Amino acid sequence: MIVSKQVQNVLDFIQKIEIEENLNPWEANRAFYTNFIPLAGKKEAVFQITEQTLSDNNNSINLRIYRPNDDEKQPVIIYFHGGWFNAGSLETHDTPLRQLANATQSTIIAVDYRLAPEHPFPAGLNDCEFVVKWLIENALSINIDPEKIIIAGDSAGGALASSITRKFRSKIAVQLLIYPVTSNDLKTASWIEFQNGPLLDLKSGIQAWDWYLPDNYKNDSDAIPLLANDLSGLPPTFIAVAEYDPLRDEAIQYAEKIKKAEGSVKLNLYKGTTHGFFQMGGFIADSKILMQDMVDFLNNTVITK
Repeated sequence: MIVSKQVQNVLDFIQKIEIEENLNPWEANRAFYTNFIPLAGKKEAVFQITEQTLSDNNNSINLRIYRPNDDEKQPVIIYFHGGWFNAGSLETHDTPLRQLANATQSTIIAVDYRLAPEHPFPAGLNDCEFVVKWLIENALSINIDPEKIIIAGDSAGGALASSITRKFRSKIAVQLLIYPVTSNDLKTASWIEFQNGPLLDLKSGIQAWDWYLPDNYKNDSDAIPLLANDLSGLPPTFIAVAEYDPLRDEAIQYAEKIKKAEGSVKLNLYKGTTHGFFQMGGFIADSKILMQDMVDFLNNTVITK
């Protein structure tokens, strides 16, 4: 494995992160992940950023809404953040989502779904589903074009995005999956090659799935996208994978499965990069390349049509 100087600088930065010793394992994961924020670089100004809380029975779901302009009936990207199902927040992805809102000139709704292990599957997925239902029902009143709903997510958020797109396929115009989690098997060639990292490792993968997935859901395709067999009729799909990422091969397998179901997929491999580079735009140039690739894909499939 030969990483670029940019990636090596990121790895050096991460190596120096210090976490309080008195935290439990998942709290330590969250603190560690939050410390990645400076890697994303400078925060761009956005026309309007607001926050909203939805209530689903006794559960509150926080949203952050990025509006790049005041146009009527804007395309909308509903975004589910990564973090191995047990970390991540509205803050961890704030910088790249500002950039994505400006680049695509689309409203972005970031979803602060519940995390494991306190809230194992299907709690987080249920939150995401509730938000999408709410948006579909209220699209016009919140100035969203109901014909241009885009589902997106990175890593664990990519797993959630995959399942949500399947559930709402007739309502979704495009899905954007950034190095998505698609399997709990952890036995692909890329998992074997990169079982010790960089960034993700096999031990953390096993722990993440153990926290997230109760025994009675071990074969649930809503949790494990690669197990899904109902992939016909999906919207155009963009999948980004990093060369030095244990998740690389399972994402490629998911792309191939969509193709076998006669779906339209654009699969982009970013060579020399590692998992998480979407959030590392202050260091890694491929983050901006990925951003532009998503803009181009959306322009060709939904936004300008």
